[in-house]
Amino acid sequence: MGVRSKNCKSQYRAIYELLWLKNPRIYIKDIASKLGIDHRTASNRLNEAYNQGIITGPQIRKRSYSNMKEYVYFVNSKNPFKTYLKYSKDENVIYHARMLGFVNTWITALNKFHLDGEILYEGYRSDYHLSFAPDYSWEKSIQLMKKKIENFDKDTYNVNTIIETHWNESIPWDSECETLYSEFKYDLRSPITPIMKRNLISGQKIYEFLERLPDCCNITTSYFPEGISAYDPYLFIFETDYEDFIIELFSLLPTSCFFFKVAGRLFAYAHIEKQLIRCEGLNMANVKQLHIPLVLNELLEKGIIKWEDHVIVEYFWSKDF
Repeated sequence: MGVRSKNCKSQYRAIYELLWLKNPRIYIKDIASKLGIDHRTASNRLNEAYNQGIITGPQIRKRSYSNMKEYVYFVNSKNPFKTYLKYSKDENVIYHARMLGFVNTWITALNKFHLDGEILYEGYRSDYHLSFAPDYSWEKSIQLMKKKIENFDKDTYNVNTIIETHWNESIPWDSECETLYSEFKYDLRSPITPIMKRNLISGQKIYEFLERLPDCCNITTSYFPEGISAYDPYLFIFETDYEDFIIELFSLLPTSCFFFKVAGRLFAYAHIEKQLIRCEGLNMANVKQLHIPLVLNELLEKGIIKWEDHVIVEYFWSKDF
């Protein structure tokens, strides 16, 4: 059983890499061929990876073009659970989350609107960037992060503009594109024929949509080696002049990390092993095990970040549109 489990894990990892590096819509037969297994086993492994939360996606999210952009609020609501229930039914709100920390509500909307509560940050969001999760242990990731911080040199820092914005640009996007976006948003591997029949959209239109998809949307496939439920979901906010460095640093984590910008701040949504960021009954031995807070403190002491805070995401709601 142990050998089989190890083989399964290596196959989950290989499938993730194929979805990311080769083609998010890669055929099962090609996955089987690459892994040297039969078609049925390949299909089972992919389904297992989905069901266990090891792989999520491939999914798509709109880029920040003027005719597709979304507005984000981080707000402290007096009754965050009531707020959560309220916006579950609001078609303008496409994503919202209840959080614990310096802010309790995160809202992404199609358009700006009035809401109650203390707004801490608001603005149009940038494109997203999703890290490619390296095949590292948490111990190796932390070691590499500490070494990267130690070797950081402001004088040789290069801006790569990993996160882009297109707020002043537009891109062709019609009602059929919007329909197809809703169909593929949470599963880019959805079969085409049922989508054609449901929406009376031609196969040619769908294939054209898929071909130009990288220009219109971020394509994301996430990886969580032990399953997403094994980790605590944290949203970090940074004020920094070195955002590419922060993105590269947190991309060393062995779980996928989402990055985006709102109101000039960099946000990182990461899933982290509990013992690396919080524990009970702190003593000096325990403090040394809180590797993520220690990393954040080093970033502050070296002046790489001016300020940082974070929250834990308790629950969220995301809509198809």
